[in-house]
Amino acid sequence: TFQRFLDSKDRRARNIRIVVNGERVTAWSPFQEGLSELVADEVQAVQGGGVEGGAEFAVRAFILPRREEFPDDDLAKDARLSPDFQGIYIYRENRLIHGADWLRMFQKEPHSNLLRVEFSFDHRLDDALQLDVRKSQIRLDDHLLRWLREFLTAPRREANLRYRKGRTRDISQKAKKGGHTASNKAIANKQAQIGGASVQVTNPVAGDVSLTNPLGTFAIKLPVGSATTPGHVHVEPSEHVEDGMLFEPAIIEMQKAVRVNTAHPYYHKVYVPNLSDSVTVQGLDSLLWALCVAELTTTTDSTRETFGDMRFEVSRILRKLVESLPDPAESDITDGANAD
Repeated sequence: TFQRFLDSKDRRARNIRIVVNGERVTAWSPFQEGLSELVADEVQAVQGGGVEGGAEFAVRAFILPRREEFPDDDLAKDARLSPDFQGIYIYRENRLIHGADWLRMFQKEPHSNLLRVEFSFDHRLDDALQLDVRKSQIRLDDHLLRWLREFLTAPRREANLRYRKGRTRDISQKAKKGGHTASNKAIANKQAQIGGASVQVTNPVAGDVSLTNPLGTFAIKLPVGSATTPGHVHVEPSEHVEDGMLFEPAIIEMQKAVRVNTAHPYYHKVYVPNLSDSVTVQGLDSLLWALCVAELTTTTDSTRETFGDMRFEVSRILRKLVESLPDPAESDITDGANAD
């Protein structure tokens, strides 16, 4: 409540000391200045609406670092990176009177955890903002709410982007810790019985592959490479699958493989909560690997592009179908993957 008064570095309010049971109260800033980034800053004049002589309010939007980007764990803990602390903090005459929430404009969602907004005004706007006597209730009219929504568009987009990029990186790292190990072992034990097309890499740098299947021999292009995780030669989690597809056929250490896109929402919302359940992951991986092997077994020069279009369309549909599913919990991402 009295953060600005307690913080000797904050020149907007006179300094005071508050002592409780002999313990001096220290300031805590929701905005973590010096660690966060100020991404939007605007002072808006207000005329009319019962405001005599005019007044103004100031709004600043800060994006905090992700937890692993803080210099140390104590600073990250002090930042309180949780949905409870995201939102708009409203200050009247330098005293915090409301926060933190989105004033019913938006729901609190994990991808907004890094965004905190400061809204400051003085007594001249009391009537315009319909403050009650206790200064405990504030009502923003429709015009101001529309202005705030527009102001927050860019900061919310940037906070969302940074949060999701970090989550994708974390998910990719977890996926490579062993979540697909059981799938690779199971496929390795069965691939000889399954058969299918034979492949020969003619130019690994260019991805040139000679494919022979029951329909003939064809020159095609596939991602060719080594396993990024030991043993992951049939199913490889990757954040670099082309065109944002969920999966694509590949050749990994001369084995027919599927690359699964860890950046795709389907991976986030379906795979990640189940990475510790090897049976579920093995079922998902087996399906995608089988689709890729079937594609190679039936590909011809005339159907190759059609198969690519089909994978793109399947990935697009799955992206839409999982929109309403919840994002994975933080524990799903940070806990170690099942060692299988």
